[in-house]
Amino acid sequence: MDSFVARQPIFDRDLHTVAYELLFRSGMNNYFPNVPADYATSQMISDQFLGIPTFRFVGENISYINFPYQMIVQGMADILPRERVVIEILEDAVPDDALFEAVRYLFASGYTLALDDFAMDEAWDRFLPYITILKFDVKANSFEEINGFLKRHALQLKTKNLLAEKIETYDEFKKYKDQGFHLFQGYFYSKPEIIQSKRLPHKAAHLFQLMSEVNAPELDFDKIGRILEHDLSLTYKILKYAKNIVHRVSGISAVDHLTLKKIAIYLGRSELTRFVSLVCLANLSNKDTNELYHLSLSRAKFCEIIVARTHSTCCAQEAFLCGLFSLLDAMLETPLEEIFEQITLPLSVRNALVHKQGTLYDVLNLVQNYERCEWETVQQQAKKLNIPGWAAVDAMEEALAWADATIS
Repeated sequence: MDSFVARQPIFDRDLHTVAYELLFRSGMNNYFPNVPADYATSQMISDQFLGIPTFRFVGENISYINFPYQMIVQGMADILPRERVVIEILEDAVPDDALFEAVRYLFASGYTLALDDFAMDEAWDRFLPYITILKFDVKANSFEEINGFLKRHALQLKTKNLLAEKIETYDEFKKYKDQGFHLFQGYFYSKPEIIQSKRLPHKAAHLFQLMSEVNAPELDFDKIGRILEHDLSLTYKILKYAKNIVHRVSGISAVDHLTLKKIAIYLGRSELTRFVSLVCLANLSNKDTNELYHLSLSRAKFCEIIVARTHSTCCAQEAFLCGLFSLLDAMLETPLEEIFEQITLPLSVRNALVHKQGTLYDVLNLVQNYERCEWETVQQQAKKLNIPGWAAVDAMEEALAWADATIS
């Protein structure tokens, strides 16, 4: 049976990714809440902690794991490495004596515990000394309700980490950050808040000039070489890139003695496009967009893998570009239409990202819905692309591992 794991990033106040919540689903047809919570958690523990190494999904970050009432009181949580996980007590758990004793035991054993979708009910008051993280659902509770609770329990909550979940806009992020929240979860980071259009920053414009040359109908290697020569950072990076892939490129025994023009010639259009795309995105990334950069990389690899497996007429290289640039508007706070006026991209990529048309858009839609755990839609997209469910799972695992390795 296929198991599906998605991850949602958790950010600190500086928008650094500090953890991931792992969300389990069993098969394309069995999307939550149709799978019992204890089964979902048991299956994920078996697959991700006792089977595939967890770092394939979260790297060096902490994993937040949902635990239903029954599994906590039965002592199932302490089989996990306490330094690698946060135990989330689900919102429907009954705050009775059995749960209280289990929570005290886990706390004494060194585990970090969180109350998921914290209900702000007095029945949980005795649990608070043993809880490190309180998760507030900002869609289920108003800002005024949450603010009132925090004021009434200010002394009790002084040492707690407050996590605002289901944050959908930067305004919400800023509001809860100003309120004193420490952690944030939601898709606000992938949605650009565009106040006014703006030109690409200078370094981005320079990089995209190189991107345009690489995607031109006829490659001008003299011009590409000159662009590389005028940027020390690009020179270093393309030399390093060429060395890393030298075994894959026929005809190269060493690259140290080659001119930049000759390196570009030997790499060819495909590898040049990949190199320039990665460097472009990396240079646009900053502390506010690190997760966007990682997400862009994993999307790029996912799209490339899926297109290769569907045997469609789409080019895997173009699928890679489609995923890679799918969040460019959020990173630059500029509409994609305006960005693409300044660079040259294949028509299929432009149609997918701007007009939401074509097979590449279907592939991109697949990965976007996978990220959000919209399994019913994922099932429909997989069927439309004529691929089995396990192909999407394998592609996501490989894409995440590749993105982690690329960044590190």
